[in-house]
Amino acid sequence: MKNLGIKSRVIFLGTIPALLFAIILVGYAITNIFGVLDQSLEDRGRVIASQLAPAAEYGVISGNSQVLQRLVQQALSNEQDLRTVMVVDSHGLTLALSGRELPKALIAEIAKENLEQIPQDKGIIFTFPIYRSLVEIDDFSNLSSKELELKKSYTPEKIGQVYIELSNQTLQNIKQDLIVKIFLTAIFGLALSGLLAWKLGRNITKPIQEIAQAVNRIGEGVFSHTIMENSSGELKTLQKGFNSMSSSLKHAYDGMQEKINDATSMLRHQAQHDDLTGLINRREFEVRLERCLKSVHENNAQHIFCFLDLDQFKLVNDTCGHSAGDELLKQVSILLANKMRERDTLARLGGDEFGLLLENCTLTDANQINNALLKTIRDYRFIHDDKIFNIGVSIGLVVINQGFENVSEIIHAADLACYSAKSAGRNQSFLFNPGDVEVVRQRSAVESISDITDEIDDEQFMLYCQPIVPLTSATTQLQHYEILLRKIDLDGKIILPTTFIPSAERYHLMPNIDRWVIKNVFLAYQKLLEINAEKCNYIFSINLSGTSLGDKSLLSFIQDMFIKYSIPPQSICFEITETAAIVNLKNTILLFSALRKLGCSFALDDFGSGMSSFTYLKNFDVDYLKIDGTFVKEMHINKIDHAMVRSIHSVAEAMSIKTVAEFVENEEILSELKSIGVHYGQGLYLGAPVTVKGLIERYAKLHAQ
Repeated sequence: MKNLGIKSRVIFLGTIPALLFAIILVGYAITNIFGVLDQSLEDRGRVIASQLAPAAEYGVISGNSQVLQRLVQQALSNEQDLRTVMVVDSHGLTLALSGRELPKALIAEIAKENLEQIPQDKGIIFTFPIYRSLVEIDDFSNLSSKELELKKSYTPEKIGQVYIELSNQTLQNIKQDLIVKIFLTAIFGLALSGLLAWKLGRNITKPIQEIAQAVNRIGEGVFSHTIMENSSGELKTLQKGFNSMSSSLKHAYDGMQEKINDATSMLRHQAQHDDLTGLINRREFEVRLERCLKSVHENNAQHIFCFLDLDQFKLVNDTCGHSAGDELLKQVSILLANKMRERDTLARLGGDEFGLLLENCTLTDANQINNALLKTIRDYRFIHDDKIFNIGVSIGLVVINQGFENVSEIIHAADLACYSAKSAGRNQSFLFNPGDVEVVRQRSAVESISDITDEIDDEQFMLYCQPIVPLTSATTQLQHYEILLRKIDLDGKIILPTTFIPSAERYHLMPNIDRWVIKNVFLAYQKLLEINAEKCNYIFSINLSGTSLGDKSLLSFIQDMFIKYSIPPQSICFEITETAAIVNLKNTILLFSALRKLGCSFALDDFGSGMSSFTYLKNFDVDYLKIDGTFVKEMHINKIDHAMVRSIHSVAEAMSIKTVAEFVENEEILSELKSIGVHYGQGLYLGAPVTVKGLIERYAKLHAQ
């Protein structure tokens, strides 16, 4: 019933009463009619047997077998269903037989049990006794009273027995025919009832089925489906309600679909565009770049990829905050987009890096487009909070050809070209050429840091140190060394920091490297203290990169290292470059203040290289000024360099800051520095770099004696 439709249920419920009535009627008819037929057959057999018994009396008494034989034959021929008629005497001797002879055992059983009838498989055997009749002759005399008494008490004498076998085949045929007729009548009645129920169910359920089908159509998403309002009463109300609901659903669906389409378009746009600038994002740009590379391999097409990196973005970001940096990126994006051709793709690849894909473009046209972009950015001035910034851009160009196997190779080549443009002076473009000396150098620099991870292997780097020698008797006679870093490649070759530091800074690997240096310098100093703490009068200067100065967690790391290795803070001096200090001005001041409270000292390296060195100097509480070596190495033959060294030393003296001159390469330079009064000198003439491990071993031998 659960799986039947409403129409089938109506038909089913309509035919069940008729079916039950038919079953009851058939059962009742068969039971009663069959009982009547069976009783009729029994009555008929008993009548035939009872009629034959008197008729056979004479023949039995007289012993006239011919008379008896004619009697039984006549009875067999007159009665259609008789199979056997047999007359026997009182001793069981057969006097007459018509039909098949009954078994003697069966006759003996009937006599023994005194049965009147016994059923068989194909009929019924009936028996009736033959009695001698009492003959009354009224014509001779009247009977006396004694004779009358004898007459009343007279018991007839049994002189024989009649057996008949009545076949039930005709009765069975009648029954079968009757059953067929009854069942045909019942089936016809059921069919008629089913037809009436079907018509009734169709009229009742057709509107409901139409509504159900319409509901299924709505479930399939066809909200515009309606039905005919051709019923009456409650069904018509239901039809009207459904059409009203369908109309409301269609209206709501249309509104919902419109919102879904808008949301899908927005999500697709967000998946393909940068949230800040609205330009194509890196993921979508790489898809288009992949498509262009495929066209190069299949159709020998030519495309140009340009990698753009803003030159002064970090200065704006660190000076005015990230909101100013975001505004700068928006404005620059608009400036660049206005210079694009319709078929070109401009994307923001991340940070202050942009990608420009010039499809089906010659190198000549690409150079013209890039020159226009360089001029646009060069002429642009970014203003924020009354501060004006000149923004430049460095561009790396790559001709996409069949030499590239994948997109990563193209982007990497453009990145190398862009970095070469920056190294060449910024705000210019550089075309990638695999054999170009500058490209080869940049590739080597990148490859030199490719094995640096978050967990630096101690076998990758080695610490060196170079002495910082006092030049005047007034300076403290402590053993001051600057810690220098060297990288060891896979072949055991020593790589100088000028080769890998720029790339490490660019790819934000310097914070990890600086932390490795700090930890290992502290560990080395701990070994010196373990050898002889009383005689240990070293000061180690550790260089910090600009990216480390922007790491707010660096202070807690240094504090943890002091606690872990129990190093006196007075033995550690941190060196930072003037440029790094200016770019990270706020963080640098906070770091200086916190570490100075512990007892650390500070040195400002490469002083004098910036345009506003003396202006920024008053913002830093430093202990040492390391004069830029470009002024020192020719000061004995160049009056301007000599004047610069003298002026830097004079300002430092006025601020009670010790000066350190780098690149002291000969006696003439040393003599000039001493005449000016520079406090310390550092260079190959005063002492070449040695390994920190060698310094520790020498210290151990010195104090082992």
